[in-house]
Amino acid sequence: MTKDKDAYEKLSDLKHKLQAKVETLGQELEKATQQYTSVVTTLELLGHKNGDVSEEYMIIPPSLLKGLTQIQALERIAKANNGRFTLKVAKRLLLAANLITTPKNAPNIIYTAIQRSGKFRKVGRGEYELTEKPVIALLTSSLA
Repeated sequence: MTKDKDAYEKLSDLKHKLQAKVETLGQELEKATQQYTSVVTTLELLGHKNGDVSEEYMIIPPSLLKGLTQIQALERIAKANNGRFTLKVAKRLLLAANLITTPKNAPNIIYTAIQRSGKFRKVGRGEYELTEKPVIALLTSSLA
């Protein structure tokens, strides 16, 4: 019995230490995110357009889209987001990956690519999904 009690106490201590570490790292992440946002905002106010994608649009890093066609990039964006994406997110990511060079024409370019590919269907205003479900979505729906 004492071995079980000792093991329980050790695991309990480890749990508390790890919980404290998670809280500390969470605070550090929040602070770094705030600092990053401040720097990006300041740069934008100074007129510097970097092409970085803000955290809310970071479904997939733009570097993983470089070298792909627009359709391949849209498929990859959708697969990274349970088979769906919005035009707003796709526009930001494709611009950041330099797959579209004219921001003014980006929505029309993306819409035309979607229509011609036949791989996506409209599910809402500005929202599309792959007609073929990604493997992750199939697994999660079968588990539910």
